[in-house]
Amino acid sequence: MFRVLFALIVLLRCCNAGAQDADGQDPIARLKSMRSKGEWDSMRIVAVRLLNELPGSPSAARYEAEWHLALAVGMNDDPLGAIEHAQKAWLIARDMRDTVRILGSLYQLTKFNVEGRHYEEADRFRREHLALARGYGRDTIQHVLALNSMGSMFSRIERPDSEEYCYREGLRLLGDRTHIVKQALLGNLASTLSARGEHSEAAQLHEQVLAELDSTDLHNKAWTLSNLGRSLLYAKRYTEAIAAFDTGDSLNAASGNALDLAIDLAELRAECLEAMGDITGAYAMIRRARDLQDTLFDRSMNEQLLELETKFGTQLKEEEIARLDAEAREREERLRVRNVQLYGSLVLAVLALGAMLLVWRNLRQKRKYSATLEKLNTELGEQKSHIEEIDRLLQLKVLRTQMNPHFIYNSLNAIHNLVRKGEAVAASAYLDGFARLLRMVLDHSVKERVPLADEIAFLRQYLKLEAMRFQDGLDYLVDADRALHDDEDLLVPTLLVQPFVENAVWHGLAPKQGERKLTVRFAMRGEQVVCTVEDNGVGRNAAPKRAHPDGSASLGLQLTNERLQLLAFKLGDTGRVKFTDRWKAGCRRVRG
Repeated sequence: MFRVLFALIVLLRCCNAGAQDADGQDPIARLKSMRSKGEWDSMRIVAVRLLNELPGSPSAARYEAEWHLALAVGMNDDPLGAIEHAQKAWLIARDMRDTVRILGSLYQLTKFNVEGRHYEEADRFRREHLALARGYGRDTIQHVLALNSMGSMFSRIERPDSEEYCYREGLRLLGDRTHIVKQALLGNLASTLSARGEHSEAAQLHEQVLAELDSTDLHNKAWTLSNLGRSLLYAKRYTEAIAAFDTGDSLNAASGNALDLAIDLAELRAECLEAMGDITGAYAMIRRARDLQDTLFDRSMNEQLLELETKFGTQLKEEEIARLDAEAREREERLRVRNVQLYGSLVLAVLALGAMLLVWRNLRQKRKYSATLEKLNTELGEQKSHIEEIDRLLQLKVLRTQMNPHFIYNSLNAIHNLVRKGEAVAASAYLDGFARLLRMVLDHSVKERVPLADEIAFLRQYLKLEAMRFQDGLDYLVDADRALHDDEDLLVPTLLVQPFVENAVWHGLAPKQGERKLTVRFAMRGEQVVCTVEDNGVGRNAAPKRAHPDGSASLGLQLTNERLQLLAFKLGDTGRVKFTDRWKAGCRRVRG
């Protein structure tokens, strides 16, 4: 998190440090002013207007317009569009043979290719950026930026020695100079050393970052204190770590209370308290982290709903504007035709041929109006379909938020019982697994589909926790055919299988005496992925006699069926759920 944050700061403030206003035009000054204020939408409009007004030949003004347009598009989460304009800016700078602007564009291309997950292209631009900056030799900052970018590449491909060299070489070139890229280098080097277990030196580097940060930059100070506390924790300097976490929490509260940072601080403080033997305090911090995660999840859902409502409202406004424009044009056209007919009647006796031409023209205009109205009706039909699609998406998101909370309540009770019995190791293991499962639920719940490997990992983590709650244990297997494992692009609906697994555990296996077995397997049948959930439980005939664990009515399978139908409708496919009784005990559930 620290490394990504500083990379973004460096890009915004340093990437185009050498780009100067060559011709002094007011639009360029406006673009730079909007960039400093973060007015991305206005900056995009001004840049597009400037590009339309400028000649197509390479110039400093055209470069600045393309560069700022790329930045504005990128800040609106459109890396592909940003890459297109950054590429144009780079070509202009190359035609102008302006090394400083070429360096700025190369850094921009690296950033947007990373955001678009085009890592091979990003690595190619990184190497070109470093070679040009090193050969140019007159811009130390660009040289250091290139080294920091190369360090990020080596981190991704797991070459820690090369990564460390890049960061240390960048710091050596900077020397005693004060520049924001120094903060990024120090933070990235600290992360590299922490990954290698050198936590004390990493803590010293984080302290240097704190010294470099502006005293008013409370948000970044809070993140830096979080990273400092993490290094102190792993260096077993627990008291200092707690102090860093407390200070970071205070600064975060003063700077807007970022929920992701608050969650990290609570989880780290829980880990530190557990290491110090304060199980009660650790449990309280885990509960706080869970509450913050719930708040973050609710806020994320509200933001998504607000975004959909905003888009829907904007669409309705655009439709209303289009309708009013069409009516105005139609009124103007009727007035013009009426005038033409009036003047034509005055000369009808003299210009019979003119009258015939006028009639022909009127017929042509009527055909044109008919075609226009037909096109408008077609567009309205398409817009209606789009609105219905948005409504289906909203229904789908609402269904995904209706997760039965009894598993969470039971897990907390299990942790409480273990702590009360004095089984600290078991409680800690259960707590870690529970926190990991909640994080998976949080990450997956905001996505419509996830890779099959992620879904399998989630099911295994869930069954691992359920197995810990059975005194006699639970034998389980979650796997997929090799062909599905090899398909990295395969996506499955998020959290769709878990209700069936939970149903098998608590209605089939929980009341069973003796060995309990559960198998979940994904297979490809034709063009469809089939998931089979099989158990050796008491069977469906015996299962209804047992009440739900929390006394509530089970809606999980009903909601999952509705969600599966919505997904199938959206994707234009078919999906179904099939229950099959085994020969003896147990039940098999098959989802198509």
